[in-house]
Amino acid sequence: STTQGGLTRLMEYDAAGRVTQLTNENGSHSAFTWDTLDRLTQQTGFDGRVQRYGYDLTGKLTQSEDEDLVTHWHYDASDRLTHRTVNGEEAERWQYDEHGWLTELSHLSEGQRVAVHYGYDNKGRLIRERQTVSDPQTNELLWQHETLQAYSEQGLANRFKPDNLPPVEWLTYGSGYLAGMKLGDMPLLEYTRDRLHREVLRRFGAGKEAYEQSTTYNLTGQLKGQHLNHPQLNREYGYDEGGRLVRISGPQQTREYRYSASGRLTGVHTSATNLDITLPYATDPAGNRLPDPEFYPDTGATVWADNRITEDMQYLYRY
Repeated sequence: STTQGGLTRLMEYDAAGRVTQLTNENGSHSAFTWDTLDRLTQQTGFDGRVQRYGYDLTGKLTQSEDEDLVTHWHYDASDRLTHRTVNGEEAERWQYDEHGWLTELSHLSEGQRVAVHYGYDNKGRLIRERQTVSDPQTNELLWQHETLQAYSEQGLANRFKPDNLPPVEWLTYGSGYLAGMKLGDMPLLEYTRDRLHREVLRRFGAGKEAYEQSTTYNLTGQLKGQHLNHPQLNREYGYDEGGRLVRISGPQQTREYRYSASGRLTGVHTSATNLDITLPYATDPAGNRLPDPEFYPDTGATVWADNRITEDMQYLYRY
């Protein structure tokens, strides 16, 4: 069992050391069943949902059941997934080239075949992705869109070219640290970094819309402040001894965050000119959101026993 902030979670194991039951902080149970080869064969969720799994002699998943949905998984002689069916109807299809690289992934949607086609260079890197919609009976192409991708000498993806649009390029240095971005010939972003390669200055925009943002860090490496050449957008960040964010402050607004002994957010206090409001966050022991008793005093919900939220005073949920 594990206990944090007065909340306890229990786990039970079989003789082989496999988890057989998990009891959450609400007292709800989730159960697991395994075969002799340590493969999961059945899982019963906190809400009573039952999922079952079947395997072939080589350990590949061949069948999964989720209530009324029965999925069969099919493979080729090289153990590559080729297609899957749901309740006897094809759901998805995978195709490969002679190298074993995935070249097409497709499914049927509203009577049309929707596919993504992949192309590679001689190093096996993705350089082309083409999305298509076609008639499954005639193979007539109804729509397509293609994007191209290029790589640096270090093998990092650094150029992305969509159909009929200028390319987007990532400018890097060293082992791949981002130094800037541009769209066609137009610079979008420039970064300056410290010796730890952390961002300390960012430049973007042009002319009257040009911005510079400096970033500072505390001794533990957490974000301490962000300052723009438009001071009204400046931000300062504060943390507690546990490293949790407790304050974000700026010229126009300050937000303070409160936490429980278990580390969960319990409230946010926002203060600004003509504004002083606290928004509490209520949860059950397992961490599921509850209607806040301060705003909804008539609510009777204190625990979602099956780990499913069914209402939050404004909406009703059905599963």
